[in-house]
Amino acid sequence: MPTAIRAAALSLFLAAVVLGLGLSGGISDARWLGILGAAWLMLLVGFWPRLPSTLPQFNRTVVRTAVVLTTVFAILSVQLVRIQIVQGDVTERRVARAPNGDSLANPRLQNESLSIRRGRVFDRNGVLIADTVKQGDIWARVYPEPESAYLVGYYSPLRYGNAGLEASFDDELSGRSANNPFLRWENNLLHRPQTGVDLQLTLDADLQRYAHELLEGRPGAVVLLEVETGAVLTMASNPHYDPNRLFTGNPSDAEAAGGYWERLISDEAAPLVLRATDGLFSPGSTFKTVTAAAAVDSGLASPSSTYEDDGALVIEGHTIPEYNRPDDTIETWTLSDGLAWSLNVVLARVGLQLGPDRLQDYAVRFGFGEEIPFDLPVARSQLASTPEFLDSRPALADTAFGQGQILASPLHMALVAAGIANDGVIMQPYLVSGTRDVEGVLKRETEPAVWRRPIGAESADQVQDMMVNAVENGYAAGAQIEGLVVGGKTGTAEVGDGEPHAWFIAFVGDPEPRYAVAVVLEHGGVGLGDSLAIAREMLAAAMAGEATS
Repeated sequence: MPTAIRAAALSLFLAAVVLGLGLSGGISDARWLGILGAAWLMLLVGFWPRLPSTLPQFNRTVVRTAVVLTTVFAILSVQLVRIQIVQGDVTERRVARAPNGDSLANPRLQNESLSIRRGRVFDRNGVLIADTVKQGDIWARVYPEPESAYLVGYYSPLRYGNAGLEASFDDELSGRSANNPFLRWENNLLHRPQTGVDLQLTLDADLQRYAHELLEGRPGAVVLLEVETGAVLTMASNPHYDPNRLFTGNPSDAEAAGGYWERLISDEAAPLVLRATDGLFSPGSTFKTVTAAAAVDSGLASPSSTYEDDGALVIEGHTIPEYNRPDDTIETWTLSDGLAWSLNVVLARVGLQLGPDRLQDYAVRFGFGEEIPFDLPVARSQLASTPEFLDSRPALADTAFGQGQILASPLHMALVAAGIANDGVIMQPYLVSGTRDVEGVLKRETEPAVWRRPIGAESADQVQDMMVNAVENGYAAGAQIEGLVVGGKTGTAEVGDGEPHAWFIAFVGDPEPRYAVAVVLEHGGVGLGDSLAIAREMLAAAMAGEATS
């Protein structure tokens, strides 16, 4: 066989193996076996012996049989490399379904998990939030900060698996990644337990505790973040759960953990739902900031543009009553007045002026309907359940002042406030600032990144001024903090049965905005009450902490 053909065959063999192993996670087992079969034929062609014609037939058969067996052995070796190295973790953690419906998994993994000294979790100031302590023959997971623990999530390898950061960063915390590769290989070779890397959070445990003090056990959420970086300092949710009670290291713990789990999943208050990220609420009048920003940025209006509001607006038989006018003798209001006094009729007229397409466009720019990249799962906010909803003029008007079918998470509304305060730039939020290995060496550090640019800087400045005016001269006057610049927007979200949800979003600076906050109290009444007070106290505490740091 010509040398050129042999060289080409061997080149194709190497290319097939390298490509197949490189794409191993993205191809099916059947396709991989097909690639492997073709690679074997190329290898056989490349090494097929050229034997002298004088060699006896028996010898020729022996040599050719040896070549076939050698190439088969080489192909089997490639398959072993794929199974044991390239797809080692996948193979080890593969779960199958038995005919009776039971899940079948590697039982060694559960016991192995208890032998791992899982990485610790610290807040921004070094406060320990999650630790792993030795209890007899196992490493037990403990959470010493109850107000922050549920953000880390639960770790229950024998019963309920992982959730929260324990799931998102499981590879790092368990030591399967981020540590020294040689150390991991050495530990595996010598059957020594792995040690996970530590997580450093942006969370401030003191502010998190303070948020829970202010919530006083009421259902709702508080999100506080840095405007210029997206770093999350507070993410408080009520009700929540105690992950300490879900860890089981031996059968004696299982009954108590099982009883607690059953209470959690049957509780109508849904304590397993992290309201700050997974909770979707009607945002009420806090959405008026988006409507106003769209009107200003598109050039359709300015803060001084005037709109008629004589107490009601009738659209195709649908009446929007106005309950918020501070003076019933005034029938003409500016856009800035409309935001300061939360005038539904004014913002409804702005929505009609924008039209469905433009309002939808700016809502998407602010991230409605889009996935928010974050270290924890975040429910997608929505402007409407279907695009056709906004084709109705009454629905468009209702949506513009914050009712209709809008749903938003507290994290998302905090980002809306932050984007307006940050010259129209919304930074990508993050909770994990970095990871450190067992030697304390920084392995990964989160760099602030831009998520969206919904409006221009000049437009953002005008909306900022309107939000500051709402605090200095409008219904949000209770949010004032002496010596600081505060901008905010109240929100009262009608939800049908019961009291409305109470919202407040705001930013604070000295004078440039530094922090943004969103507070929602489920069925908490009007937005200029307790939600405003909580937001003010959180912003003041953040600024006070910055001054003393």
